Amino acid sequence: MSAPVVTVTIFRYQPRARFRAFANMGRVLMQPVSADGLRFSKLMGSGINFGLIPDFSTYVHLGVWEDSHRASAFAQTDGYRQLAQGTEKISTLHLSPLKSHGLWDGSNPFILNTGQGAENPERATADERPKKPERPAAPDPSAPVAVLTRATIRARALPDFWRHVPQARQRLTDQADSLLFGIGVGEVPLVQQCTISVWRDAAAVDQYAYRQSGHREVVRLTRQRQWYSEELFARFTVLRWDR
Repeated sequence: MSAPVVTVTIFRYQPRARFRAFANMGRVLMQPVSADGLRFSKLMGSGINFGLIPDFSTYVHLGVWEDSHRASAFAQTDGYRQLAQGTEKISTLHLSPLKSHGLWDGSNPFILNTGQGAENPERATADERPKKPERPAAPDPSAPVAVLTRATIRARALPDFWRHVPQARQRLTDQADSLLFGIGVGEVPLVQQCTISVWRDAAAVDQYAYRQSGHREVVRLTRQRQWYSEELFARFTVLRWDR
């Protein structure tokens, strides 16, 4: 059993197609994107410069796939073609999870579930026992790394959280030499927020996450003030970047 492959597809729409793009959010809520091998799917809107003002030109689809073949085949599906109508540019990151902790809608979509199989593993035959996922090859330390953070913000914490966003945004801007791409997206405005960033290499991520005092301070505040009712952090190797 192979490890899951994650795709992050950024759809940028022509001005005349932006109402349709916004309407896609409602359509997907009623009828989620479906495709062979798609285990987890989210369509998210974006904010201008990680902020409160919506960017109606840009939407992101995140998918977790059983394998790379099914991930690559997404572009041939009806669901993809519907999302792609009216776009002026599409780019897709293909990612392999390195580590992930926390929850998204009550589960962690980036961890392969190996709990299925025989009810009594001790008595099961070798064929019946759940197989462990294949370990991915050791990541190239010089390869780009993607980071995803996602949180549901408590209602009482919303003013405090958003008051600190400009500082966090500036600290990301200060990493221009190491940060290859970054976007702030979300499922529900204000409340359910997600950031996706791509960094030059693992050392650049570690420098920002563990040695940048401003970032450490924001992390400390999230714990101290209990901003989130649910949160998730994940790091990925970038397998491919179609632009």
